[in-house]
Order: sequence, then structure tokens, then C-alpha cells
Amino acid sequence: MKKLLSITALAVLLFFAIGCDKIDNPHKPFIPVSGNKTVLIKDFTGVRCNNCPAAAETVHELQHQLGEDCVFIMSVHAGALATPTGKFPDFTTEEGTIWYNNNSSNPLFSVDHVNLTDGNAFYVGQVDAPLNNALAEPQLFSIDIENTYDEATRRVNVENTFSAVGDCDGKYYATVCLLEDSIVGRQAVQGIGIDTAYVFRNVFRGTFNGADGELVSDGPVFYDDNFVTTSTMVLDSTFNADQCYILTYIYDYQNGKILQTEMKKIK
Repeated sequence: MKKLLSITALAVLLFFAIGCDKIDNPHKPFIPVSGNKTVLIKDFTGVRCNNCPAAAETVHELQHQLGEDCVFIMSVHAGALATPTGKFPDFTTEEGTIWYNNNSSNPLFSVDHVNLTDGNAFYVGQVDAPLNNALAEPQLFSIDIENTYDEATRRVNVENTFSAVGDCDGKYYATVCLLEDSIVGRQAVQGIGIDTAYVFRNVFRGTFNGADGELVSDGPVFYDDNFVTTSTMVLDSTFNADQCYILTYIYDYQNGKILQTEMKKIK
């Protein structure tokens, strides 16, 4: 009987290990970059990925070093290890699956980029340099988020104003996301097994306007040009409105490169 139990335990450990990238090295010392350029890190994670919590902690440490006003993190649950079984929570979304783009491992990161297929996706040990480079890029837009929330209907109305802070020419789209913070649930954790009271941070819950977002401008943009978009959503009854955020980013549609990100609490 003991032998059978040992074999079963080993099988469980191997199951959680498959598809997880082990986090061996912490990030290197990081030099903050001054400026108004913001950066979005998409953390592709999963509730059954036992190495994902350590990866999330690594990027949150980077965020704390630089400040939450210039580095944003969105935890996107996607891939096989994000698919829940038993009592694991389900944080998967249609948009997250599209962004994940059939990759086969977690944790996986993208820095200021929508797609994972064109070389701008990074494993945890590769985040530092791309983050530094992205912060050093010139800022092309600023984003102002205004919203209203109706307690009775749970409807959120969002107005985003995109202001050009430089001249540029391209096809620019914006995606408006809903995040929920501080969700407590089950998570596989390296060295622990299953943490039944794990606190999930910045969980991506869906978009107001689809995975690709919507057109902001198509053609030359000049300094001080303003573009306005509006979106609306009714919050799911299971979401905690007190811990929900709007995260908006504008990107170059031709190459997927995110140009600026902003975030605001719904209430």
C-alpha cells in the first residue's frame, strides 16, 4: 500500500511539472528609467502551474522597484495548466486564449506586446532587458480613463481619451481590459503542493471591446491630437467590484507593439 501511495504521489508531482518552466534565477539588479512611458507585462499563468507563483513574484518585484505608475502587470490564465480541474478556479478567457496563441508552457511573459509569435515574448529570466528597453522608448500617447459604475445594475461605462504627445503615422488600436485583484483560491505552488488560500493578483477577466480592441486612428497623428472611445460592460455577479480595475492600452496594429498603458480602479 505504501508503495502504491508513493507511485501515486510521484505521478501527481510529474503532472504539475509538465509544461511549467522552472524559475531558477532571480532577476538581475534593475536600474529604473525616468519618463512617462508606461509598460504592460502580460503574465501568462495557470492555476496548476507550480512554478508560476515564483515567476509572478519576480515581475512584481520589478514593478515595485520601478513604481506601479509606470509598470503594469496583467495575469492572463491560458494554456493547459490554466484549465481547471476539481476545486481549482477557472480564470480562463476567450481573449487570453487568443493572446496565448497555442503556446505550450507557463509561465510565459510578453512585454508591451499583444502577440507571442513575433519574438517579443519572454520567459521570466529574460524580462529585465526588454522592460528596461520598453521604458526607454519615446512616449507617443497619453491615456486618460474616465468611468462610471452603477451599483444597482453593475454596469461600467468607460471613456478613454488618447492624446498624442508626439507625431506618428500608423494604424492604432486600443484594447480595454477588466482586471480583478486579490482573489483567494487554489494554486499549485512549488515546494508546497496546493495552496488553498493563494492570493491571485491582477487577474485578467475579459475585455470591453474584444481581443484586438477597436480602431483609434488610421493615418498620421500630430502632437496634441485627441481621440475618444467609449465602452460598456456589466460585471459578472461573481466579480468583486471593489477590487476591479480598468486597464487600457493603445498599440500599433501593424506589429502589435503596445505604445502606452493606463489603469484605473472602477470604484
